[in-house]
Amino acid sequence: MDIYLKQAILHLLDRESGAPVFSQVPLDLTTAYIREYLTKKIQKLSTPQTKTGILAEAAPFTEMIKRLPQDFVTASADLTQLWYENYNQSEDAPGCDVFVVLYELDTALHVAFLKVNYNEGYTHYVDSEDAGLKNQLIINRAILANKTQKADEGLTVDLTTMAYELVEKKYTFSGEKRLYFSTEVIESQPQLSLEDNVKVIKRVAEKIGKKFDAPKHDLIADVKEAVYDSIEENGELAVEEVAEKVFKDNITAKLAFKEEVAEKGFVDRAPLLREVKELTEKKYGKQKLKLSNGIELIVPLDVYRDPNLIEFVNNPDGTISVTIKNVEDVVNRL
Repeated sequence: MDIYLKQAILHLLDRESGAPVFSQVPLDLTTAYIREYLTKKIQKLSTPQTKTGILAEAAPFTEMIKRLPQDFVTASADLTQLWYENYNQSEDAPGCDVFVVLYELDTALHVAFLKVNYNEGYTHYVDSEDAGLKNQLIINRAILANKTQKADEGLTVDLTTMAYELVEKKYTFSGEKRLYFSTEVIESQPQLSLEDNVKVIKRVAEKIGKKFDAPKHDLIADVKEAVYDSIEENGELAVEEVAEKVFKDNITAKLAFKEEVAEKGFVDRAPLLREVKELTEKKYGKQKLKLSNGIELIVPLDVYRDPNLIEFVNNPDGTISVTIKNVEDVVNRL
């Protein structure tokens, strides 16, 4: 992913101060650490939790986004003010900084809106007294996350197509935890993220599997394997492939599964976002098992499916025995 930063600006939204502080001058992009910080934050918006969609044509937020290339400083403040009017209604949303960035991605012009929450940190302060210099420890309550951490919330928009990628969080509004960015700010209903799609598949598979008395640990393992295989082979998550792997020859179960995941909003065969495929394969390429006796196992998929390496036995009393086989060495790590 080749990102070329063109303009960027930082606006302060310290809720304790009572009013936003809008910068009137863009950030200096000749400074290496600023370029690196913003580039990393943009790259890290592509995650399994990222939602996608197209901005609503007539929405005020969309109109402000379109103004950015011609009137960057003013439009960025207007954009942030619109967002803040909704965000500030929350009872528990924290103070934060907002970066608005105009950049090119593979020659296409994009905009990023990055919200980074404040963290509390300690630092030193040098004071001068009659007795001499005094080094003190003080608390700074407006520390930003470092460059390796993703923005707490963020939006990137392709200015050619108005296609967006969104990471959003729930906050409390009038006593109720809910999303606000997609519903109130951009006024656009995004598609489910990859992570949400997998959650839908898992919940529905468990429900259908229970009707057909499928062992739960086998069923969840089949779901994870199906997700892994579909993404690795095709670069997308396909409901047909998941249904085939999980329910095999049970036509009734496959039909019921496909109908219900569609009703839950599952997005079939949506291409994965850039850089997400590798993260997803890593996550779903292992089975994580927590046994009722407190033992936890992390087992690679190829090992999990090999009866010469691990075996699950259903005992007559209803319990399950897990046998780990052909282990040459055990390493005990602190």
